[in-house]
Amino acid sequence: MTDNPLRILILETRKLSYGSSSVFLELICGILREKGADVTHCIINDPEADSLLLESFSGKSFDAVIGMNSVLTLAECDSGRYLDSINAPFINIIADHPMHVHKYLEVKLKRYYVICLDEYHKEYIERYYPHIKKTAAIPFGGIKYLPDGEDKEKYYSYSQFAKRKYHIFFPATYTPPSYYRQVMEETNISYVKQAEEIMQAILDGGTSPVHELYRNITSWKEERFAARMYKARYIDKYIRDCFRNMAVSSLLEEGYKVDVAGARWDMYNGRYKDRLVIHSQKEYKDLPEAMADSQVVLNVQPLFTEAPHDRVFNAMANGSAVLSDTCSYIEANYKKDTLLFNLQDIHKSIAGMGNTLNNTEKLYKMASNLRNLSENETWHDRCARITGFIKEILSDL
Repeated sequence: MTDNPLRILILETRKLSYGSSSVFLELICGILREKGADVTHCIINDPEADSLLLESFSGKSFDAVIGMNSVLTLAECDSGRYLDSINAPFINIIADHPMHVHKYLEVKLKRYYVICLDEYHKEYIERYYPHIKKTAAIPFGGIKYLPDGEDKEKYYSYSQFAKRKYHIFFPATYTPPSYYRQVMEETNISYVKQAEEIMQAILDGGTSPVHELYRNITSWKEERFAARMYKARYIDKYIRDCFRNMAVSSLLEEGYKVDVAGARWDMYNGRYKDRLVIHSQKEYKDLPEAMADSQVVLNVQPLFTEAPHDRVFNAMANGSAVLSDTCSYIEANYKKDTLLFNLQDIHKSIAGMGNTLNNTEKLYKMASNLRNLSENETWHDRCARITGFIKEILSDL
């Protein structure tokens, strides 16, 4: 391997929720270019319709091809798998638990690598997709909003914090838990019982990753486990939405107003729904600005037990306090500066936070501490780790 600039091809296919994947890949592209890499960023809206554009890269050489939850692992050309026609390792950045993208992971490409968000996801991929040559766990970074020319110290001062528009802000999609329960009933009635067992295990204090909880209650054979997880993925979605619903309902019951931005919040029908302030859906690129106008950002983990959701890092970067359930990364790095509720009794946890949630000075101190620590959780850091992963791959070739 030489010291020549890295040649990277980014092939963007799937548009993930609220345009998030476009934001992430544009950031990666821009930062890698800043660091001297030669980056081509190509948007593929439809692999079939854009086949001529895709084929223009066949036979060419790059140090890496990067996608996110990419559908291109399934794409074929005259010589076989399309991604095998490019002389480069393919790195798929997975933006959720691997169970949700099983059909893209199971494809046996010649040079397949993965970046995932959580150390337990990394272990899962290594266990169930042995054809993937190397995997790294790199969570997403925080994105800071600061208007051009704004005085940073004034912008993040206590007086400005006290005037922020939102007390508690939750940027997330809402789906009534009854929806995924109905999907499970129609797909496989046994999923409902399994979902209740797994959720009860969490409520009883279980801290294992969701796939370990699945393994504990089923007799699924190892060689088919990943495929069975994919078929049962609505269990994961159902439990996530149950906890999301419980967290918001508990805050509303305690008398807090909660500002939400995301799809389907008009379907929320809890007892205190009049305290829920529903805003129009925001594109992901607009969330940092909203967080910079929030005293507290609510996060409900998507059943990740090691890495935080990027809501946490975005909140930190924009000087907001964080209200969340925990994970091992938060426990190790940010526990004393984060308002943590306990999934085992969400309402009791939130009810006991009044002295802090209603105290602007305490919230500001926590938010300021997290903002200072956010310098460790930037996309520049993540891109340095992505570059390091690419160099590891190249050194193995």
